[in-house]
Amino acid sequence: MANKSGQKKWTKVEIKKHVERIQKVIEEQKRLVKKGESFTAVTPEDIERKLKRVFSPMIVSQTGSWTSPTVPGGTISYNVGIYNPDPTQAIWLFAHVWVGSGNVDPTVGTFLLNVDTRFPRLTQPMFAGLTLAAGASTVLSFSLKVPSTVEKTSYLGNCCLMQFNWHDVGKYLDRGVFVFTVV
Repeated sequence: MANKSGQKKWTKVEIKKHVERIQKVIEEQKRLVKKGESFTAVTPEDIERKLKRVFSPMIVSQTGSWTSPTVPGGTISYNVGIYNPDPTQAIWLFAHVWVGSGNVDPTVGTFLLNVDTRFPRLTQPMFAGLTLAAGASTVLSFSLKVPSTVEKTSYLGNCCLMQFNWHDVGKYLDRGVFVFTVV
């Protein structure tokens, strides 16, 4: 069953099953973390909240070199773990990564416009996007080049998970944030 916004309304049993599946996915992704990389993941409480409020698929983990300081002109690695709890495959998925303080903005339109234009804006994968089977997960990887002219401070990286519609308005699905430091 779906609510007024078109989101599926999950039962308590379905939520419990997704929490278990996502925790297994997170454990698999955690094993791939290399020495010196950071890892964040949703908690069981986060999963339940996300299933109640976001469109699916959803972001379930983030990893990368972003907690190891880099220098101007360096590179930050960022990986985003995505999970599809839906009973059908999801198509035309893209993750967009950029630097700016937009994460705290609840309005999607301005969240996406809050950009530090000195940094690149990156999108994965290539056309026609990611197809994710029902109950499946994947990781998309980004290399974010740090401009050589930026100040030595901490920066906010953002990730937006979207589902495109080639002939109509696409759909915002979820977001993540990571902090990296330039020294």
